[in-house]
Amino acid sequence: MKNKGYLKLSKTDILEKDFEVEYKGYKVEEVDSFLDMVLEDYKYFEEVEPRFSAKIKELEQKNMKLIKELEEKVSLLRNTEEQLEKLTRSGVNNSSIIKRLSNLEKENYNK
Repeated sequence: MKNKGYLKLSKTDILEKDFEVEYKGYKVEEVDSFLDMVLEDYKYFEEVEPRFSAKIKELEQKNMKLIKELEEKVSLLRNTEEQLEKLTRSGVNNSSIIKRLSNLEKENYNK
């Protein structure tokens, strides 16, 4: 029995499975027909699983890259906001100093 972590049966398990025949049991042809359909599904799953696994890995890597870029952008934005806040505060302080100087000059020139 082949187990990829999520399948309990392999296509070989299905193909080689024999059932006991009893009186008033299931029709052998009907069971065989159904198991043939299940076998085809398993073949398909085994064919597409490697592609899907590779695609999942690719998308996980891309997601990690985008998360890293986002973290860098958020960090840059925070730094920019901090610098803007500092500049705004010093701009307010500078304008207060200029106003005071202007008032002092007016007082001195008006005397």
